[in-house]
Amino acid sequence: MRQAYETATVAVMERDAAPSELRTSRLVLRAWRADDREPFAAMNADPEVMRWIGSGPLDRVASDGLRARLRREWSRAGRGLWAVERGDDGTFLGFCGLTDPAWGGPGLRDELEIGWRLTRSAWGQGYATEAARAALGVGWETLGLHSAIALVHPDNERSLGVAANLGMRVAGTTRHAGTGWEVLVLRAHRPADTPGTRGPSAAPG
Repeated sequence: MRQAYETATVAVMERDAAPSELRTSRLVLRAWRADDREPFAAMNADPEVMRWIGSGPLDRVASDGLRARLRREWSRAGRGLWAVERGDDGTFLGFCGLTDPAWGGPGLRDELEIGWRLTRSAWGQGYATEAARAALGVGWETLGLHSAIALVHPDNERSLGVAANLGMRVAGTTRHAGTGWEVLVLRAHRPADTPGTRGPSAAPG
C-alpha cells in the first residue's frame, strides 16, 4: 500500500495510557517483539512501501533505530504505534497507531499523529482502515482526543482512500521539510456519540 506516514491531531480532554493490545475482526495491534525486526526491516526497505514516506527506503540500521524509537515512545508516553499482525496466523503486517509527529508545519508538532504502514502483501484488503479505526477509537474514548488529522501526499491515492474511509476531509496543506513535498492536511472530528463526550463544549473552538 502506498502509505504516506499519516498523522493524528488533537485537542485533549484527559490522557490515559492506551492499551498494549487491541483486537479487531481480523487483526491484532500489539506491543513490539524481538522477532518483528526482520519483517519490519524488509517492509521499510521496500521502495514501493516507502514511496510516499519522506525518508525513502531504510537500511537495516535505520529500521532498527526506528523500531527502538517506537518502543521508547510507548515507555515515555503510554501510547504510540502498535505492531500489526493478522489474527488468524500471526503474520506481521506493519504498524498503526497514535504517535508524536516527526514533522509538520506550525502547530502540527504539538499534535498527535495517527500513522500506518503496511507490507505490500497486505495492500488492498482493508487492513489499514480496520487498524486505523481501532486506533482512533482509542484516541476518542481513552486518550480524549477531539480531532485527528492525516498528512498525505496528494498523489498517494491509497492513503487518501484510507483517510476518506475514516471520514477525513481536506483542511489545508503543509510542507515536508526534508523533501519539500506539499502534502494535504485531512481532518476528522470526534464523533458526537463517543462515550465520555461532554456535549457541544467538548469540541475545540
